[in-house]
Amino acid sequence: MGYNIEVSFNTLKHNISETKELIISKAIENGCNEFYNDFEFENNLCYNRNHCIITLIFQNYNCNIDYILKFLKIIKNIKGIYIETIYDNDTDNILFASKFYITQMMDKHIAKMYKLNKRKRSYSEDDTMIMNIMEKSKIN
Repeated sequence: MGYNIEVSFNTLKHNISETKELIISKAIENGCNEFYNDFEFENNLCYNRNHCIITLIFQNYNCNIDYILKFLKIIKNIKGIYIETIYDNDTDNILFASKFYITQMMDKHIAKMYKLNKRKRSYSEDDTMIMNIMEKSKIN
């Protein structure tokens, strides 16, 4: 089992190299196998977006679910860094998508299917633990 986690931060509010280094170092400490980053720059009437997106790949043969949960808790406690999506590689399903991602980045019919499937599908024990972490507000 493996997970892809997309993390983002505003490039205008954070030092890009320091913030990328922080996220990547915390991910590697917790069993991240691969990572890559991209930038999104949009100037829309509704919103401006100047974000760095880092995709972190955690594969089961190298990573225990406890490390992924620890990483998610760390990232959730850092102000201005957001978890955009968590994707389960084995089932090809999105476990979690941020409100921004659902409303602004997904096609409307895919967002509708995501919300419907989220209620209907059954989750593995690992998926349930990840969902519980993401549903909680800031964790101490």
